[in-house]
Amino acid sequence: MTRTVWARRAGLLVAAAVVSSGPAWARPATPAPPLPAPTNTVVRVSTERQLQRAVQDVGSDTTILIAPGTYRLTSTLYFNRAIRDVTLRGATDDRDDVVLLGPGMRQPSSSTPFGVWTGGGVVRLTIANLTLRDFPEHPIILNPGTESPRVYNVRLVDAGDQFIKSNPAGNGTGVNGGIVEYSVIEYTTVAGDSYTNGVDVHTGIGWIIRHNLFRNIVAPGDLAGPAVLMWNHSAGTVTEGNVFINCARAISYGLINRPGGDHTGGVIRNNVIFRAASVAGDVGIHLAASANTQVLNNTVYLSGTYPTPIEYRYAQTSGVVIANNLVDGVIRARDGATGRLVTNVEGVQGDLFVDAAAGDLHLAPTAASAIDRGTVTSEVTEDMDGEARPAGGGYDIGADERGGSTTAYQLGGRIIDMALGAAMPSVTVTLTGARYHVTSTDALGRFLFPGLAAGVHYVVTPGRSGFRFTPGDAFFPGLSGSDLSVDFEGWASGAP
Repeated sequence: MTRTVWARRAGLLVAAAVVSSGPAWARPATPAPPLPAPTNTVVRVSTERQLQRAVQDVGSDTTILIAPGTYRLTSTLYFNRAIRDVTLRGATDDRDDVVLLGPGMRQPSSSTPFGVWTGGGVVRLTIANLTLRDFPEHPIILNPGTESPRVYNVRLVDAGDQFIKSNPAGNGTGVNGGIVEYSVIEYTTVAGDSYTNGVDVHTGIGWIIRHNLFRNIVAPGDLAGPAVLMWNHSAGTVTEGNVFINCARAISYGLINRPGGDHTGGVIRNNVIFRAASVAGDVGIHLAASANTQVLNNTVYLSGTYPTPIEYRYAQTSGVVIANNLVDGVIRARDGATGRLVTNVEGVQGDLFVDAAAGDLHLAPTAASAIDRGTVTSEVTEDMDGEARPAGGGYDIGADERGGSTTAYQLGGRIIDMALGAAMPSVTVTLTGARYHVTSTDALGRFLFPGLAAGVHYVVTPGRSGFRFTPGDAFFPGLSGSDLSVDFEGWASGAP
């Protein structure tokens, strides 16, 4: 179900089809698993006044449990002191049951510019199972002194600025270890202006953004910021399993050509990016001064609204791997960027998918150019729906693994030094075949390869300088179950 919103871009009046409900699949890629019941101190609130008081008085190891209802905030909820392991949480698993309401995204900031404000030494704050909407600035703002925040099963609607803003400190550090998952971040129609992002992180290390839905991150008359923006010396970001619908730009690691780079490392994988033909926009996935980043198994279908759905740019963008992606345009290097492109399919048409016009980008059964044509990688073990890869003869290209199943198996065992009759730690064990992965035995000589797809072939091979192993390897044709007794004997070279 759609309705039309008119916006002016580049001097032209364009019709933007804004998705109000969207197809049934357009939700966080995996339903949010229920959080366990709190085991720490629980403070139950059922009025806005009680909520404000609970936040003011909260100490470490506390859960503030909010009863179902709509709470119009009279001031921002400030977590601004040295506390640890605090949760602000709706009392049910339905994020729509608890609504924290601001004065409106176009209203003066007044006493409630933000929904939740953090800083001053807050460690492991979780915000879960609720909705934050209609705030003039940021529904959630994370300031220096915050570490390892988690946003879980939250709906953020109609923000005046960025929905989740993570600020830098003056000394070049920022908020590290953030997680945003199983959440919905969206505008009802369009943003108030172009100064918006879904998640905007400065100088953040080790963030994870997964299984979220970003919708309608667009601006009237100008280009909205990327729905996910990790920049200003951020590093090691993982953005995976998200769905982006009608966003002007989806994912950007780095933004400007900054000395020392704007982002480093990290991976962008299994994301689905769809933009309708009536929605103006720019690039789907963008690397800017982001070295050693991997872009793997994404599906980017912009309905011809932008010719290069994946771009990497600036000379500092080097060591990049872009593999197994499906795009309805071309992948473009700009301004001296370098990288390795492997088994991507460019210029795809709508008939490759179940229903491209409606934004359902699961592979059609006739998608021969994508099914079983991908490169084996240790970085991608499942698809956008949480189904194990590969299914069939090989990895599928794009975010969907056609015919995949959530059933997954494990291979593991133990390696013994036969001369000593003791466990062999630090032995390299390699998995090849349908998946490639390398691990090492632990102090007890054990190893494990989890999450393996059924029905395909695997080989497990141990290796260590100065040793031979019996057997030399273990072959598993058409894996049909877990096997945790894949044991090997190690013999020093020259031993009988």
